[in-house]
Parts: sequence; structure tokens; C-alpha cells
Amino acid sequence: MVTTKRRTNRSRALRSSGPQTAINTRDKLVRAAEKMMLRDGYSATRVDDMIRKAGVSKGSFYHFFDSKESLGLAAIDQHYSDRVGRLVSGGHSSETDSRRRADRFLEHALDIAPELWKNGCLLANFAADAARSSPVIADALGERLDKLRALLAEVLAPYATAEFTAADLAEQFVIRVEGAIVLARIYDDPAYLRDALAEFRHRLQKSAASPPSRRRG
Repeated sequence: MVTTKRRTNRSRALRSSGPQTAINTRDKLVRAAEKMMLRDGYSATRVDDMIRKAGVSKGSFYHFFDSKESLGLAAIDQHYSDRVGRLVSGGHSSETDSRRRADRFLEHALDIAPELWKNGCLLANFAADAARSSPVIADALGERLDKLRALLAEVLAPYATAEFTAADLAEQFVIRVEGAIVLARIYDDPAYLRDALAEFRHRLQKSAASPPSRRRG
């Protein structure tokens, strides 16, 4: 009864301080969770540490989230929206010719990949650390990965061949990026990301220069 009353009072305090304050408080928690879970992993990150990092009260945490898992899901959303949003919203997005759009997308990815993933990938962290213990997190990761593959397949479609479909190319893009992220973290060198995507682009361009009979119609 006492605990319920305290939570009610805290909720009222948050509401009375205005919607913008509530948004900022939630954003602080999500960003603290994203940063700490990216660095330390899901299992090793404690709720109290995230609250302290965000500089908010425990009552604020329970106003927005009912568990560490729900905050982790919000962190996944934040990480995906930021990284993928920046990846797919370059100048290539306004290009009307599909082949030029694919070329410009690859150039854009080369330019920003080291910055985007220099600290790792939260989706990969969660897949290794939390997906087995949380079906909810596993489903969230699967949904976002499927969405990313669809976005990549659409933009890379002009490079599809009889041997490799657009879906295959999207899968290879993801595999190369995730592998490069691991190497970049091990050797503290984000250049691995640019090198991996440069090689990926080279292979696509080489395939595109092959005889027309191999091209997918």
C-alpha cells in the first residue's frame, strides 16, 4: 500500500512538471541504457546504474518502464532508429535512377559506417547476451533485422544477378558490417568497417560488369 502510494505521488509529480519534462526524463533513461548496454552488455548493466547515469530518480524509472527488459526494448528502438535512419537517409534517397541510387548509397555507407558503429551494435550485443533469455527481446531483434534487410534489398536491387538476389546482397551487407564491427572493437580500429564495405562495393561493381547473360532481368 505504501509503495503504491509513493509511485502514485511520483507519477503525479512527473505529470505536473509538464509533458516536455517527462519526455526529457524518459529520453535520458533510454540514452543511458543504450550507452551502457552497448558498452557492457545487457546482463551486466544494472537498473540502478542506468538510473544514476541518467541522473533521474528510481520513481522516474518506474513511471516509464516496468522492468529492465522494457527499458532494453526502448534502447533497441533508439539505437535502430538512429543508426538505420542515418544509414538510409543520405543524399542517395532523392536519386531517381535506381542504379545511381545504389551507387550513392554504397558511397554514403562507406563514409558514415566507421562513425555509426565505432562503439559496436546494440542489436548484435542483445543477440549474444539477451535473446536466449528473453523471447520478447528476440522477437524485437528479429523484427528490426527483417526490416533492415528489406530496406537494403530495395536499394541494392539494381546489383542483383542470377547468382545473388537482392535479398542475398542485403544479407551479405549485414554479415560484413557485423563482422567488421567485431574486428573494429577487438583492434580499436573503425577502419575495418570502411574496408569491409569497400570490398563489398568492389565485388558488386565487378559483378555488374559481367556479361549481360548473367544479369537478373
